[in-house]
Amino acid sequence: MEELKNYYKRVAKYYSAASLLYWDMQTYMPKDAGPYRAEVLSEIGTYAFKAMIDDALGTLLETAQPQNEIEEKIVSVGKKEYYKYKKVPPELFQEIMMTSTMLEQKWEIAKPKGDFEEVRPLLEKLVELCRKYAEILGYEEEPYNALLDLYEPGMKARDVEQIFNKVKTFILEVLKKIENLPKTEDPFDREISAEKQKEFSIWLLHYLKYDFKKGRLDVSAHPFTNPIGLNDVRITTRYIVNDMRNSIYSTIHEFGHALYALSIPAEFYGLPIGSSASYGFDESQSRFWENIVGRSLVFWKGIYQKFVEIVPEMKEYTVEELWRAVNRVQRSYIRTEADEVTYNLHIIIRFEIERALINGGLSVKDIPDKWAELFKKYIGLEVPNNTLGCMQDPHWYGGNFGYFPTYALGNLYAAQIFEKLKEEIDFEDVVSKGEFDVIKDFLREKIHSKGKMYEPAELIKMVTGKPLSYEPFVRYVKEKYSKVYGIEI
Repeated sequence: MEELKNYYKRVAKYYSAASLLYWDMQTYMPKDAGPYRAEVLSEIGTYAFKAMIDDALGTLLETAQPQNEIEEKIVSVGKKEYYKYKKVPPELFQEIMMTSTMLEQKWEIAKPKGDFEEVRPLLEKLVELCRKYAEILGYEEEPYNALLDLYEPGMKARDVEQIFNKVKTFILEVLKKIENLPKTEDPFDREISAEKQKEFSIWLLHYLKYDFKKGRLDVSAHPFTNPIGLNDVRITTRYIVNDMRNSIYSTIHEFGHALYALSIPAEFYGLPIGSSASYGFDESQSRFWENIVGRSLVFWKGIYQKFVEIVPEMKEYTVEELWRAVNRVQRSYIRTEADEVTYNLHIIIRFEIERALINGGLSVKDIPDKWAELFKKYIGLEVPNNTLGCMQDPHWYGGNFGYFPTYALGNLYAAQIFEKLKEEIDFEDVVSKGEFDVIKDFLREKIHSKGKMYEPAELIKMVTGKPLSYEPFVRYVKEKYSKVYGIEI
């Protein structure tokens, strides 16, 4: 077993180097360095990929003699991944990595102009490569399932569709009730300097006890968290001067991701079980901290004095007014700025498009029109340009097809976990006192300490005693937004 563990930990160092280079590409890299950086990343990534499908690793997995449950999971998860990726030619992996890195760089330049034609040729190539990837990996029912399984192991598109349909119906009903109410002033509809936002974001991370000895906060076009290596998990945010909510909740969101990564047992690092259970579970942690904690009234009571100290122009508003403002429900264009009620509609649109793309029912050239059609149908807004439409997120341009559903699944996991957490601790009392370690201890024991030992369907049952359901999310929204708006939802 030790030889197997050492093999994995040696390969993990190459992934760590690639992660650092990717982080730099998104934050500080000179723009003209892009093409060479793409070559370097694909070279390192392919080297590590070859090591992960090498016959030597297969032999170690087959001859391993695990002595306990943790070692058994290392072997079983390792075998599943080994035999899945063993089917993939390294040349295809390298081509996907090279193409996606180049396309993501091109997207970053084309996005502000909304120039879809600038990215379309490379995106067409990438979609074809991903379709080929899905065919080689193998799937049940439809090609898209092969890619979805990379992000949410065991989940099928059919199951996602069924649960999303129920969520969509509920959200549209809630929207109708809220939109009939009189409009109120938005305290955040003003310019607040990036300097003040940065000061408050750093204070927030200290308040939440983010460990700056094991991470840092930087700025990127699209906020993200990057677990670079052992005790090195970096996060980014962005400062939009005319809506400070963006930086507040991007920062808290990424804190949730970082907390998960930093709380997985150090002895798991580099091993097949050394990551989150799934992207959906990872998202449940970021959405839990961002929305359930960060948008609660008790949380705002705890941060109010510091907030108005750093942003004194907000002193004219009460804590209740600011709390209602950060929970304002309205139809909007940008996913990352959407409220937690309408957010899932943004994900459903992306799920339907990428599923059709990979299954061959939609061409890349038709993405903008399909986006506009579904956006009008579900969110009720005309899309004025591609910047506010299909070019707002980097995921497709980075080759991450199958990723988007995990955001909404994360919301559902978070609500279900929250119900269980409230059975064991006094949430409002703990948050009002800023005693976040009590919440962290619960999450660490139930979720973080398990790493990737269990698939998400099994883990949610272990944590809550029940399979994943949309109903806790419905109960959460009804209870919270009835208070926010003073009506019965």
